[in-house]
Amino acid sequence: MRNLKQHPLILVFSLLLALSAILSNLGPVIVKADSVLSWNFSDQKFKDLGQMTSEKTIAGLTILAANESSMAVKSETANLSGTDYSSALQLNAEGNQENGSLKFSVSDKDVITVILKSDSETEVSHLVLANAQGQELTTMTAGTAVSEESYVYSGEACELYLYAKGNSLDLFSIQVESASNDEVTESQETEKISSSSDTTEVDLSNTESSDESLISSSLAASNAVTVSTYNDLRSAISKAEKAGGGKIYVKGTKIACDGQIALSKTNANVQIIGVQNADGSYPELDFSDFMAKYVGKASSDAAVGVRISGSNYTVQNVIIEHAPDNGIQIKGKTAGNNRISNCIVRYNNDAGLQVTAGAYQNTIEAVYSYRNCDVYTRGGNADGFAPKLGAGSGNTFTYCYAWDNSDDGWDSFDKAGDVTPDITYTNCAVWNNGNPDVFTGKYDFDHKNALDENLHLVQLIKAQDASFTSNFANGKFALPSGNFIKTDAGTISLSAWTGNSFDGNPNGFKLGSVNSKSSVTRKLSYCLAFDEAKKGFDNNNSSVTGYFDHCVAFDNGYNYYIQPLSIKGWTAVQGFSGKSGDKLPAGRSVSTPSSSSQSSICNAVNNTRNNIISNCKANKIPGKVTFNIY
Repeated sequence: MRNLKQHPLILVFSLLLALSAILSNLGPVIVKADSVLSWNFSDQKFKDLGQMTSEKTIAGLTILAANESSMAVKSETANLSGTDYSSALQLNAEGNQENGSLKFSVSDKDVITVILKSDSETEVSHLVLANAQGQELTTMTAGTAVSEESYVYSGEACELYLYAKGNSLDLFSIQVESASNDEVTESQETEKISSSSDTTEVDLSNTESSDESLISSSLAASNAVTVSTYNDLRSAISKAEKAGGGKIYVKGTKIACDGQIALSKTNANVQIIGVQNADGSYPELDFSDFMAKYVGKASSDAAVGVRISGSNYTVQNVIIEHAPDNGIQIKGKTAGNNRISNCIVRYNNDAGLQVTAGAYQNTIEAVYSYRNCDVYTRGGNADGFAPKLGAGSGNTFTYCYAWDNSDDGWDSFDKAGDVTPDITYTNCAVWNNGNPDVFTGKYDFDHKNALDENLHLVQLIKAQDASFTSNFANGKFALPSGNFIKTDAGTISLSAWTGNSFDGNPNGFKLGSVNSKSSVTRKLSYCLAFDEAKKGFDNNNSSVTGYFDHCVAFDNGYNYYIQPLSIKGWTAVQGFSGKSGDKLPAGRSVSTPSSSSQSSICNAVNNTRNNIISNCKANKIPGKVTFNIY
């Protein structure tokens, strides 16, 4: 019997094989030890390269440098999900598959994962993955903060290329992992394990806690499955949780979900990642069948689409829609260190994404939340994002966008004795929230858009008036009369729902409540609010301590309504075209851009907004978009 501590590297893979036989809940999946290739530019073999002017190949990765396109590994520190990086390979802008790029081999269904960030502090860059013919397979966004991006390759074995586009970027690591599963019977699985000449006998009863952690993290890194149905997704989540972690790739277009996806394990280390389709779209987790059970009824946590009460989960590259309550909810003091990245949450019957009741240190990045509306409660709960009602510390929102929701863009309302201590918003934007006309179709009619039949209220209107859709298409907008909308205030008419009974608030960033005092902080950097009928930035009777850095507001009822706030940071705050004068803390002022600058800002914002909306309608998640107006 070998001592477990004396051979940790050899035994990791032996333990993987042994545990595959012992833990039947892993199912018939054999993961080969050579199924993962990775290149970390913090490793000494890369750090020693310095400036490169000629082609070099290191451990299977070819660096295509030349005199005219030199490349260098530079000192650059970063931390992502607990991993520290000390160096990065700088990819200069406008590379191609021949120069200033990286070349490596892949096979069918390999997953390419990169850790990267833009070389600029204010502008994003893009990393192109292309084949030898120069065809761009995907473009991954490098934001101003370090992030992880993934792409699942589907095709014949070949060589692929990575290069920067737009601006230079820093690349910290690359990983190529097989996402395909070798399906075998249980008897074949046992036979493979017992016949392996490399298997080391292991006495699991003597494994100490540090070794258990090593086993768990190794399993998590190697255990990857691909699913395309709701039941398979739930089953894969359960297996990955029991195995101590794993990656689950969601493949397809529209995946019907007739119940909740509950993520409840502590330190789960489970990643749920959507696979981009050939047309650039991403999988939709469609909870319409679940929603059907709640029409005209109150909902609760049991009706949330994706409910996270555990820790260390990642949800990435998916669209979550038509849930009978929140699209995504992160709730409870055990809900921490989760990551929601590059997702759309829309058409849900409550806030698109909520963080509440002690949930802490959750990272929300590149999430698009729009047209969420709680019809039953008359629009008063469905914010774009709702970090409120006593969310924990350390929750951050970067490159997140909220528009056309029935309540606020962001709401951090708190009750007495149960406040959210701090929230950070970076590169976030809001527009046109709390507008009841969106949900009857009138807003789209007035703006010459097609009828949005995904809206729950529009579906109720169509059921009441069979001619509504054809009238809309023929240039006639007429709403049915009578009481037919079931709400918490009784069965009401559309005129009541959009009139005095409508409970939504047309505000952008709502920063607290009367219970949120100066001990509470709200930090906003590079944030934008426009086209909000009441307030772009709203203290909502709170007196929180605010930090405002490079914020812009225009065309709101009030651009800034933040008079009682305690201000600790105030840099480059701009505003114009507010319908009412700003309400500001003493000693603070908002700068007004020149007329020509205002025009440039409006044009840039409109172009970016239209691009975001167009991509979201096509199920193409835009990634980390910046408005470039600061």
